[in-house]
Amino acid sequence: MKYKIGDIVWVAEFEDSDKSIVDHHFFVVIDDDGQLIPADYFGFVVSSNTNKSKENSKFKYNEPLQKDKDNKLKYDSIVKCDKLYSIPKETINYKLGTVTVEDMIRFLEAYKNYIESCN
Repeated sequence: MKYKIGDIVWVAEFEDSDKSIVDHHFFVVIDDDGQLIPADYFGFVVSSNTNKSKENSKFKYNEPLQKDKDNKLKYDSIVKCDKLYSIPKETINYKLGTVTVEDMIRFLEAYKNYIESCN
């Protein structure tokens, strides 16, 4: 199955490019072509720990994501926009739902702001 930008996917355990283990998480797919870097997908982690949203914590690049019929999340969540993960396609178990174009723009803007803050 081909996943698209904006899809929320469930990913099994895998070793990320920085050699850290990523253990069973939802991700928002933000790149699906692998043209810039040879990889299957890139995405941001989705977490139901809303205590770490930018409104409630020091993590100013964690964007809120409200559950709805399109994303099919069980809980209001956050998207951690300060780390981009390379997601091997064989570690994706299934697609849960999708986020809106407006949400994707917000996530990518938060990531851009994070990158600019590192310079």
